[in-house]
Amino acid sequence: MVFVKLSIRNLLFSTWKSPVLSTSELELEKGKESQKKGLSLLESRLESIELLMASDKWEDAKLLFRYLTYDLVNFQLTRTDQKEIPFGEDLSHFSIPESEKKFKPFRFLESFGKLAELSGKELDEYFSYALDTYEFLLEESKKDFKARYTTALDRFQRIKQIRIIFLSVVLSLSLFGYLYYQYKYPVLKDQSIKIFTFVNKDKPETSEARMVSLPVLKKDIGNWVEFQFELNESMSNFGGLRIDPLEQRGIHFVLDQIRIFDSQGKEIYFKKIVVSPNLLPEDYQDFLKIIDIKTAGKQSPGEIVEMITTGSDPQIQLVFPTLNDAKKIQFKMKYIEAHKVKKK
Repeated sequence: MVFVKLSIRNLLFSTWKSPVLSTSELELEKGKESQKKGLSLLESRLESIELLMASDKWEDAKLLFRYLTYDLVNFQLTRTDQKEIPFGEDLSHFSIPESEKKFKPFRFLESFGKLAELSGKELDEYFSYALDTYEFLLEESKKDFKARYTTALDRFQRIKQIRIIFLSVVLSLSLFGYLYYQYKYPVLKDQSIKIFTFVNKDKPETSEARMVSLPVLKKDIGNWVEFQFELNESMSNFGGLRIDPLEQRGIHFVLDQIRIFDSQGKEIYFKKIVVSPNLLPEDYQDFLKIIDIKTAGKQSPGEIVEMITTGSDPQIQLVFPTLNDAKKIQFKMKYIEAHKVKKK
């Protein structure tokens, strides 16, 4: 394994600059490139023959098969430092190499003498044997590249590749960690809190015409803030209130109390949201719907309910006896970023 052969010191501190090769190493690199070029030529020959056979151009395919046969034989001779056989000369003295695979390379040589007489089906078999031989030569060449042709450049490229993989993994993990932290512990952004009034629990429909909003500012994080919503005429009579406390998931908040006043400044509704003995918000039946919000952690009876938004469109819908001549709604609230929440 490369990881065993290469020390951590080499991986981390060796130069990123390509090494200077000796004369013998340059010759090895030259031989390696020549062998790769030969493999590319063999692959190109096979592709050309396959196209000719697919078009039933048998005679043209046979002609290319003759060239391919000598190319395959001479590639094997060259890679084993033997003299090439010129095109057209006798191939009977060529020694077929041993193979550990099930198929035997160079089996097409058995039919080479009668290539001109082969039928389409027999040419398919010839092609199959030639392809097997190419695969054999490709595998043997890979072994050559790792053994005979190894130079300092190969070692440098292995180290470079491992470095790139290592850096990619580190960057990916760092990015994942950052995104996960942002998801789990989002930072409060400047946004809005909105309230909608609706008729009653049987008619909970809302509209922009019956909506008022106020800014929620990042600078107020962790502090109690009083929001005072001035209601327009169309919102003065209602029996339900929809509160959109945020536009962001993952933020803790506390809604301490809700107070509603009429046009004379008289308080006509008051609600304090605390934990009941059954650990639900007190007077839970007053909550028509709670969307994208849940209680945050373990809480005790009598405490103000701490909540956390679980989606980007959180809502609390409250219902109560119909109020008339309402003019102002007042909230006392506090927003808390998740990573600043004290564990209980």
